[in-house]
Amino acid sequence: MKIGKFDYINNYLPYYYIEKKKLAEIVTATPKEMIKLLESRKIDYAPIPSFYYLKHKDRFKRYRFCVASNGRVYSVIVVSKDGKIGKKVGITSETTTSVNLLKIILAEKGIKCKLVPTNSFKANDILKSCDSALVIGDSALEARKRFKVVMDLGEEWKDLTGYPMVFGISASIDNAEICDELLIKSLRWGLKNFDEVVKSAVERFGIDEEFLRTYFKALKHEMDEKCEKGLKAFEEFCRDYKLL
Repeated sequence: MKIGKFDYINNYLPYYYIEKKKLAEIVTATPKEMIKLLESRKIDYAPIPSFYYLKHKDRFKRYRFCVASNGRVYSVIVVSKDGKIGKKVGITSETTTSVNLLKIILAEKGIKCKLVPTNSFKANDILKSCDSALVIGDSALEARKRFKVVMDLGEEWKDLTGYPMVFGISASIDNAEICDELLIKSLRWGLKNFDEVVKSAVERFGIDEEFLRTYFKALKHEMDEKCEKGLKAFEEFCRDYKLL
């Protein structure tokens, strides 16, 4: 079995047990890369960006594992040097879901600014030509240390809808239920052995333990009724704003 994994710290906990016990081959990639790997059948199962899934539902089987937050997500953020969004927001090259989520949030808040696609994924590069930057994953965690957070998109979405934001949803081309079961088992093991996972992550990434505990607890990785409603709300907003 080849299971895809977003190449970000936010997936460390749910995949920890699988990787520790070498229960499957794990292939790491960015969200955009993951789509290509899955569609070319180079991997059997993986989380993919929610926006892409919603746009191409007919191509995929969908499962329980997800990448979501019920409020602040910490690693999908808009940052700037002065704490203001400004007129030009540079968009990381790594995302599709987050840029469309940002479009919805800006429209709902009545904020007018220009979104500028870039070839970079680091805030310091994007901010050389833009007032603020949308960054995700580990680049967002790094940006939090150097710049001011203007928006946390998970928090903004929860304030707007009252639901969790599902950024990624697990999918496959062929039946891969066994992969999903394995990942959910690994997730639950990680939550039960939280201290071990956090200690390992601190040693590997050199990130503050208190922050990692907060970060890991902010993330949701198993679809429930509220996540389903959040995903449905995102789809409806995307259709209302003609993004889908």
